[in-house]
Amino acid sequence: MTTTSSVAAEPLSSPDLQHSVERWSSEVGAPGMAAQIVDVNGVVAEAASGVDLETPFVWGSVSKQLTAATVTGLGIDRARAVVDAVPQARGMLVDPSVTVDDLVHHTSGLPHDITVTDDWSRRGSATDAVASIAAPDGTSPRGTFRYSSLNYLLLQAVIEQHTGGTFADAVTREVLEPSGATSTITDPDAFVRDVPPGHVPFFGTARAIDVGIDAAGLGYGYLAGSITDLGRYASWRLGELQGGEKDVRGVDTGHGTEYANGLYREDIGGQNVWWHSGAVPGYYTYVGMIPDTDTAVVLASNRYGEMESERIAAVGRNLTTMVLDGSTTDLPSSLATTVVGVLLGLAAVLLAVAVWIVTRFATGRTRRRSVRGAVVRGTLAVVLGSVVVVGALLGVPAVVGASLPVMWLWAPDVTVAFWVLLAAVLATTVVVVVSQVVSRRPTTH
Repeated sequence: MTTTSSVAAEPLSSPDLQHSVERWSSEVGAPGMAAQIVDVNGVVAEAASGVDLETPFVWGSVSKQLTAATVTGLGIDRARAVVDAVPQARGMLVDPSVTVDDLVHHTSGLPHDITVTDDWSRRGSATDAVASIAAPDGTSPRGTFRYSSLNYLLLQAVIEQHTGGTFADAVTREVLEPSGATSTITDPDAFVRDVPPGHVPFFGTARAIDVGIDAAGLGYGYLAGSITDLGRYASWRLGELQGGEKDVRGVDTGHGTEYANGLYREDIGGQNVWWHSGAVPGYYTYVGMIPDTDTAVVLASNRYGEMESERIAAVGRNLTTMVLDGSTTDLPSSLATTVVGVLLGLAAVLLAVAVWIVTRFATGRTRRRSVRGAVVRGTLAVVLGSVVVVGALLGVPAVVGASLPVMWLWAPDVTVAFWVLLAAVLATTVVVVVSQVVSRRPTTH
């Protein structure tokens, strides 16, 4: 059901926002959620459920817009070739003509590869990281929008090389201090100490997860801070957009939006909305800015799983449309529930087959089979079982673009169901083989 209004919505009050945040938090099963509505002068309304307004959240890809703003603030030449700005990146970039502007707009051709990014053991610089990364598989020609966090890993390295210092110092000087978001966490030790675990979906509940920080990934996903910090940044960036940034060149994403300076630009309800969401396992954030109405919204949740991405993303969109015209839509169902149900259903069918075979054998209703027939059926069961297991172990990570350990972080319930299905395949294979061996007719002499 969609609730709509034919006229511009009345400004939301904090009690109105509080009611909505509590409802959304309950619907998505988030232990904590916080939101603010701001203008260029500060907070208009704010609300929190399960957390307070100073609780830190991991910002995920919302970090990208702060990186782009840092590039702008430093006056970095966007037409410069990346390999000239960061010579250490020569092994990573197939095309040496890729520019800093390509990185900002995701037109470098680099693929989105979370097996290369999101390394929670890294404590060095982005420059050190890119020096050790070979050209990733699936790189395409430059020029077309292709979202990839690798672009902003490289941008972090560009900033480090340009300033001769750390990315944390640069983003603090160019963005966080001007916006007043000075409590934003950029230090890995402070991140580990102060950021509480997020939560991922786990068979209908919320399971705590502490992914840690990728210090080489501050520029693409690992800044952290409270909803107050995020609101102060959004209020400042809203002023930058009103000052002319909204007229900068964007690239067509092919999905009804443009991308410029770390933000999507989209027509929503007749207004140009600049927005970006962010996610790491256990956390979701959203920033939306509407320059012509002097309004920005920010939202953060300490629950996120990849299989429910559309469901949680709808919360950010609802907050935007609420301030535009008062409309909201029902949240879509979680894909995780369907996927887990299918995997466990298949496992149950296989185990039922195994139990049926064992029961028939135990009650003496299994026919005696020739040695040749038993060998053929047993071999066929082994081959089919092996194909299914090996194919799943190799194919599923290839399809989802993540290794099984990474899948465990983003979708632990789906991963468990996947292993249960494989165990059921193995168990059924063993039962079939054993039944064929035991039920063969003895050889006569």
